[in-house]
Amino acid sequence: MVLSAGMDSSFMNTVKPAYEKDAHAGKLEIKNHFYLERGPYDIISVMDECISTEPLHIKGPVIDMFDPLLPVLQEKIVNPGQQSLLYDMNRVKERNIPRVLCAASRVYNEKRDAHTYSFVTKSPTGTQNVMRISLPAKPLMITVTGVDDKLQESKNDWDELSATCLLQFVNTADGIHVEIKW
Repeated sequence: MVLSAGMDSSFMNTVKPAYEKDAHAGKLEIKNHFYLERGPYDIISVMDECISTEPLHIKGPVIDMFDPLLPVLQEKIVNPGQQSLLYDMNRVKERNIPRVLCAASRVYNEKRDAHTYSFVTKSPTGTQNVMRISLPAKPLMITVTGVDDKLQESKNDWDELSATCLLQFVNTADGIHVEIKW
């Protein structure tokens, strides 16, 4: 019955007093969205079957994990009927330590020193890797090599505002070695 339009009043008349009085959980608020934080991740769904048609505004900086280019956004607007997976950069501790924030691969053997960050990354051969890397400064040199030490074609883009580098290359299951110097 609750799934039919307007038939939720009996259900809500039971839930509201149980939430507010029995559970002492405060005033029940009806929203048009679900929002869950897990570590640096925000999982969001804005419902389109609700009284409100307002979008949800998330303040950044956040990395949009559903966008294949992993853009850093100062605000993400999630409209009714949409979902979003975001990486909230405000929840990254020790931003001066270089690290891969998100990637289309698994990262191994990370090494850091005063001006260098290196790691090996593995993912299915032939798939496109896109990764967002937090760095203490703009990279001066990025080297991407295969297990045979041959240079791999790659693209990178520095985002000054978030102090992150977007790095793209073709994955191999055997591993790709990345070295970044700043």
